[in-house]
Amino acid sequence: MTEYRLRKRYVKPAEGEFVPIVFVELTRRTVGWSPGLRKSVYVDGDTTDLKRVREVNVLKVINMLSGNISEIELTDEEMAQFDEVYAELQERGGQVVYTRKKKDRGTIAFFELREPGKKEKTEVHRALLSDRLS
Repeated sequence: MTEYRLRKRYVKPAEGEFVPIVFVELTRRTVGWSPGLRKSVYVDGDTTDLKRVREVNVLKVINMLSGNISEIELTDEEMAQFDEVYAELQERGGQVVYTRKKKDRGTIAFFELREPGKKEKTEVHRALLSDRLS
């Protein structure tokens, strides 16, 4: 069973976890922190009551783990990296996967292109339950 954080609208994979995605739409939106609601909100008009107002790129994708549409907020640097991967996808084909990597004190969105037909190697560790409990 896939972790819930990988299937919800705002995907938050841990470092080393990959979410296969399909690009749908890219928009540039204004986001601000609302002290009353205690969360970030998208704004189309007045921003006087908001703190930390900024412009972000909102990438709408189809999350292949859940089959639903997810949204990923990207900075301009992350958007440039996505553009490179997407251009490579159009040339060679394959599957775009999304993950997050640690950089300095925070995490950044990171995209990779996986080759079509290439299967991931996974190791299965067999052990008795009694061995694991002791």
